[in-house]
Amino acid sequence: MITRLRRGLDPGFIVVVLICLLAVWPLVSRASLPEGTDAELHFFRLHELSYLVRGGEFYPRWAPNFYHGYGYPIFNYYAPLTYYLALPLEILPNVDAVLASKAVLVAGMLLGGLGIYGYTRDLWGRGAGYVAAALYVYSPYLQYIDPHVRGALPEAFSFGIFPLALWALDRLRRRPSAGSWAAAGVLVAMTILSHNLMGLFFFALLGVWLVWQSGLVWWANHNRIAANPGSARGDWAIIGRLAGAMAVGLGLAAFFWLPVFLERNAVSLNTLIGAGDNYDFRTHFLSLGELVGVSMRPDWGATQSPFLFNLGVAQWLGGRLGGVMLMSGRARQRGQLAFFAIGSGVVVFLMTPASQPVWEAIPMLPYFQFPWRLLGAAAALLAVLGGAGVAALDERLG
Repeated sequence: MITRLRRGLDPGFIVVVLICLLAVWPLVSRASLPEGTDAELHFFRLHELSYLVRGGEFYPRWAPNFYHGYGYPIFNYYAPLTYYLALPLEILPNVDAVLASKAVLVAGMLLGGLGIYGYTRDLWGRGAGYVAAALYVYSPYLQYIDPHVRGALPEAFSFGIFPLALWALDRLRRRPSAGSWAAAGVLVAMTILSHNLMGLFFFALLGVWLVWQSGLVWWANHNRIAANPGSARGDWAIIGRLAGAMAVGLGLAAFFWLPVFLERNAVSLNTLIGAGDNYDFRTHFLSLGELVGVSMRPDWGATQSPFLFNLGVAQWLGGRLGGVMLMSGRARQRGQLAFFAIGSGVVVFLMTPASQPVWEAIPMLPYFQFPWRLLGAAAALLAVLGGAGVAALDERLG
């Protein structure tokens, strides 16, 4: 059995871990986490959760010690995954909420690299997987802005879970088994539970990917029947399995999102939407020049080092290469790659002022508050596109 496991283990995962280690080195080489960010809010929540669990309340919905002892229903409305992943570490001797939260943050960055590698490798080869992993974990938003500038720990962890969920669903599409079906359902649920907003966005993105797979099946069947009118329609069972896994994930996460939906009128959500202030999405669009700009060099001596919300030069160049290879017909798995080309274009568009009518037309979008929050999703799409593009270029030159 050990020999079989060794044969089945891809040494490329070790390479990806080494790639990711440089990205997480600022976190693992220094104590604590940056001050002046949202990170301290998550420390308080983890500590409160630990206090309640130790008292026998294993899934609390109320934080009695918040707001000067008046209490606050944070656990009823905020995605719980990162807190429960950090909880077993926090209750260990000599481990506090800061160290436990940092461990989950680092784990999320490693999982993101492994997930994007696994998905890209399966479709375009190991070399493409390496490139995609590097483009993803070194994108400015994932490597620097979210963990260091914003301290948005749950959102940062969602960027680690989404690629794993996509990879699991794709493995279920190509190699159905009980294990891949269970993994897909659990990871879809974890995506929803990772972060209120990005979890919702990534679940919707997975849903669009499922619709895209349905379109590819329909197109393949249409061409097959046109060439051979007597052939039978097939492959729809694959779509059924994928839809089933998505439904299972949604059901597994219902203990969180269903009370939030049913009790949404018990709290005021209007404070999440501003009008001309910091929470107004209209004040946070990015120009195309900002998106393709070069990252600013951090000033480590400043209390708040200036930074730029951008895609990353290597990331958008890699995505452009993938798009060129796709349109020229030189890329493999063009039907799959087209999803990432179109998806990255749509996500980038949603971060620009030209998309304001879309934000105003869709009631849920204003709750995202910051259009630049979609930089993490754009990084995932561009990473796959860039990895496939480099693989196509390598095949052409080779």
